[in-house]
Amino acid sequence: MNPNRCDDIRNTGADRGENETQMDGNENYSRNQNIQPQDSRNPRHSDGYTMIPPNESRRSKLLRMSQKEQDDLQRWKEEHRPGPIQQAPERLGGAVSLEEVRQRQQAGSYRSKLQKKLKQEDMNRCRRQAEEEENQRMKDKQREKANKHELKKKQEEEQRKELYQHDLLMKREAHLQKLERSNTVPMAASSSTPTSSWARGHEYREARKVQEEVSLQQKKDEQRKKSQLLEEKHKQEEEDRKRQMENERLRVNSAFLDRLEARGSGRASESLSCTPELGNVWQTEEPQDPASSPVSFPSQLHTDSAAEEDTDRERVVMKLQSMFSYCDREYLEDIVSQCNGNYQQAYDLLSA
Repeated sequence: MNPNRCDDIRNTGADRGENETQMDGNENYSRNQNIQPQDSRNPRHSDGYTMIPPNESRRSKLLRMSQKEQDDLQRWKEEHRPGPIQQAPERLGGAVSLEEVRQRQQAGSYRSKLQKKLKQEDMNRCRRQAEEEENQRMKDKQREKANKHELKKKQEEEQRKELYQHDLLMKREAHLQKLERSNTVPMAASSSTPTSSWARGHEYREARKVQEEVSLQQKKDEQRKKSQLLEEKHKQEEEDRKRQMENERLRVNSAFLDRLEARGSGRASESLSCTPELGNVWQTEEPQDPASSPVSFPSQLHTDSAAEEDTDRERVVMKLQSMFSYCDREYLEDIVSQCNGNYQQAYDLLSA
């Protein structure tokens, strides 16, 4: 048995005896107080304050109740006091090493951070989704209001148009009835009464309108005549310019052809004058060295004849181009080459 437990029990018994003795003293004191006269309950007045003595019987009763509650509390504490702990000593930490514990702590910390991050992301996603749903709901509500407002506006516009058409028809009918009544008036009465200001204004406006139309038509006719004259003038100037260009081109071509004919006639006379002499030389004299001989050889004569033939064809092409200006030069050269430089044959072929 624990000796400390025994000492506590002894102390508790001693305290209980002292409490009982004190309670007996309180009871005797309360009896003595009850014996006191009733005059002790009267208030006592002193300088600046009044003192009322308490009821001794009630006070003693409250003291007994409080003392009993304290004793009960002390008794309950003694009964429910925990006993001594009997546990065999052992080494803390188990069979796990320090490194493994650190690794587990680090892994747990990383997992906790990751879980916290994932939880935060989930919360943010849920919040954004809730905000989007709220925004969409508000948009739908505003769209519905706008559609209702638009429909209401269209209905009001249709009603306004109907009222306007109705008023317009009523005014037209009233105006027609007024005109009919005015037309039913006898001619004598109408001729005797002077014309109204509205009729005079209407006639004046009609006359002004007719005058404006006539003046506008006259201006249009004048503008049309001016444009026609200007167009004819431009056409005439264009024709004159084309005629001048054609005359200039014909003049240049004629001058060029004249020069070509003069050049060709000079070469032909030279060839005719030199041909008999060359024939005599070939018949009488023996062949000499080509470098020292002043007379041309047959190859040179063939070259000169080819050049003259090209010149004749060029002259024929120029003549045909002056006559048929709408044809290309290459086409005319092809025609002349097919006709072997014959001008009349090429002319007949192009004219056909």
